[in-house]
Amino acid sequence: MEEKEILDTSVAMERKEGSITVFTAIEYPSSLKKPFDFIFPEIQDYMKSVEIANKLKEKGNPVGAVDIMIASVCLNRSAMLLTKDADFQIINDNFPEFKFRKL
Repeated sequence: MEEKEILDTSVAMERKEGSITVFTAIEYPSSLKKPFDFIFPEIQDYMKSVEIANKLKEKGNPVGAVDIMIASVCLNRSAMLLTKDADFQIINDNFPEFKFRKL
């Protein structure tokens, strides 16, 4: 079974297609001109984001809200995130079930 991949903004800027979250579309509006598959968050994604944010804050490792939302979308869909952003390592350190590949 092929693992679903979601592109972070840093990767989407270099790609012509793939799956991205609406947050990447906001950060990188030119993505709207490419044939990306857009993923919109659902209530469980927001709930997971609050859980992630709280844990990171407790540990003294805050991460930006957009990165937390992207990670929650990936977690809830069992998807691998492709990124160039080192902040996702902090999320993985606290939520090992979050899978990402740093390019």
